[in-house]
Amino acid sequence: MKNRIWPLLALLPYALHLSDPAFAQGQAKAVASAPNANDISFSADALEYDSAADVVTARGDVRMVRDGNRLRADNVIWNRKSGEVRAEGSVTVINANGDTAYGDSVVLTENLRDGMVDNLLIVLKDGGRLVAQKGDRNAGVSRLNYAAYSPCRVEDERGCPKEPVWKISAVSVIHNPERNRVSYKDARLELFGLPVLALPGFSHPADDRGGTGLLAPDIRYTRTNGVEVALPYYVLIDRNRDLTITPHVYTSVLPAIEARYRALVRHGAYQVAGFVT
Repeated sequence: MKNRIWPLLALLPYALHLSDPAFAQGQAKAVASAPNANDISFSADALEYDSAADVVTARGDVRMVRDGNRLRADNVIWNRKSGEVRAEGSVTVINANGDTAYGDSVVLTENLRDGMVDNLLIVLKDGGRLVAQKGDRNAGVSRLNYAAYSPCRVEDERGCPKEPVWKISAVSVIHNPERNRVSYKDARLELFGLPVLALPGFSHPADDRGGTGLLAPDIRYTRTNGVEVALPYYVLIDRNRDLTITPHVYTSVLPAIEARYRALVRHGAYQVAGFVT
């Protein structure tokens, strides 16, 4: 998830290369168009170049597009001596997959691949939301600090912030593309703002290729059992065999555990399930 965002952020310095500092301060709507999908379209209300400090600044509705990826910010500042590129003010990044990242400030380091984002909100194409106080990427590994995930809306119909029905909070969230894994440190499941279940070893695959790990929790309410929280753990045994173990926690009755084994064989498929409380 996070890995989709960082390659797009690394496009910032290349977009600035398209803007000649000869576009003097106060130039109205400086625009550089992309002749093909691998180049960057770049526009801003004005460009400034400080020759003494060797700093290029794009101001006012700065927009960049490359191969379906889009970035918008109020200002983009490029320090050519240090190699640092900063996008500030209502930063929005949309990748080619449709995921959208919002942040107050985006900073890239000189290697043009690593960097960090302050006050990050990522809205996934499938509707999930991931927020963090700060996110950074180093040596290909992305880390979100004091992060929370929820599939619920985080604002009402008037656009005002609201507390989601349930969310997973963690001290840190780590995405390692080499392992194709997203891992959570000191995670917990919260329901209506209250912690209900600790998730000390919570992790899941980074994409839809599947693999062993926790699945999305199921939360429901019945008059008999009260509030129920189920947290399935999926084990991929082989290409044709898997096992799902699901603990169930209730507010009105004793907890229970469920197991389901499935197999696909030459002449068909079968499954065996059990439920113990």
